Amino acid sequence: MKFKSDSELANLAAKVGDIFLFNGADDAKYALLCDGCEIKSYAPGEHIPETDAAKLGVVIKGSLTVTPLSNEILEDTSPTVLRIIPEGGIFGAASVFSSGDTSPLTHLTARQMTKVVLFSRGLVEDIVRKNPDAAVRYIEFLSGRVKYLSRKIDVFTAGSAKSRLAFYINEAAGGVEGAEIKVTLASLALSLDIGRASLYRALDALVADGAIERVGRTIRVKDASALLRCAK
Repeated sequence: MKFKSDSELANLAAKVGDIFLFNGADDAKYALLCDGCEIKSYAPGEHIPETDAAKLGVVIKGSLTVTPLSNEILEDTSPTVLRIIPEGGIFGAASVFSSGDTSPLTHLTARQMTKVVLFSRGLVEDIVRKNPDAAVRYIEFLSGRVKYLSRKIDVFTAGSAKSRLAFYINEAAGGVEGAEIKVTLASLALSLDIGRASLYRALDALVADGAIERVGRTIRVKDASALLRCAK
């Protein structure tokens, strides 16, 4: 990539230097200067193309919404928000190395004017080969994701309606206190595989615990720590 000044490079390197792949600004600067690194902007509501979503991406401005690739269409439903990727968040850590069928399983959509840095598979491979510590950090990150997904399976197969709902809201909101998600009760009940009555009781319980606030279709994370406790 080409930068107008060293300060522009340093500023961007500081934003991406905190992700698991890099060990400080120097490694990030190297990656940003290499071929295979791109900066792209997306307008509000714009879907990130498959070719971009398949790369390792870092959100440096704005945020992205993750929704299922296909949603069962029911009356009074809207696309289910799986999670929100905030500024500083990443996507594509696993899919960048996918082989065989690389078709995406989710949509990434810009929530507002959003800018991301994209690292191609070739560039990530180059970084990992030249920096053994980066390879170890990558393995640690993916191991953490496996552990997290195992926990998610446990919650959604054996957990209560309240714990399922708390887990879902925490993930959708990115674990950020004050974050808001908008979802219909019909789509939420469908996603969690619970009845409407159970969903209402679970929502009321989370409100009573001080974990969330709810106004219509909007759910706001009031206390992230309390919400996380309810998800266990």
